[in-house]
Amino acid sequence: MEIVYLDKNATLFKDDNVTGVYGDILDLVKMGLGVCGIVYNDSWSVKRFLNGYGFRVSKRIIAMFKYLEMDLELLKYRIDELSKTDFRFVLLAKVLLMNKTIIVFDYFDYGLTYKDQKRLIHIIRNLKKDGKTIIVISKDVVFMNQIVDDVIVLNDGDIVYNGSINELLNESIDVFDDIEIMKFIKLANKKGARLDYTLDAKELLKDIYRSVY
Repeated sequence: MEIVYLDKNATLFKDDNVTGVYGDILDLVKMGLGVCGIVYNDSWSVKRFLNGYGFRVSKRIIAMFKYLEMDLELLKYRIDELSKTDFRFVLLAKVLLMNKTIIVFDYFDYGLTYKDQKRLIHIIRNLKKDGKTIIVISKDVVFMNQIVDDVIVLNDGDIVYNGSINELLNESIDVFDDIEIMKFIKLANKKGARLDYTLDAKELLKDIYRSVY
């Protein structure tokens, strides 16, 4: 898991939409995009990491913690004392304080609880409204479906699909093979159900209702 940013003009992703990337961050490197990481030391306190050697915590940090729904008590912890989830959001706070416009979430959602995943979705939607370009690298297409407008499928640095996530449902790319909702729809359609392909459980229930009545 990483939170990184792009330092170059990434013309491929330069727009105001959330862009989901189904692939690996190394694919972005192979495409020549200037992906940069964040330097830190595990022994630093969160306050030192975000605030430098300032005695008082800056108002920007306090506002950022509120924006990310984080507890200010975390500032007292050392980085190596944080939970994996808290560490992810501290890294995100760092990138946002650096005021980068293109941010890469590299499998950030992996292992999050349902509550924290919903918080992440809310944050990413707000970042989009604030004009940030967000690149989400994830294998959870159901998660991505809640936050992305466009999706790019990468295979060893090559783009094998670039378009809307809804159109991707009808492509012959096997990114949905392990998703339970898609397995259900495929099985139902084999038995003559004629359900539309969707990643939204509510839409699926509506479709099932319409097909019955």
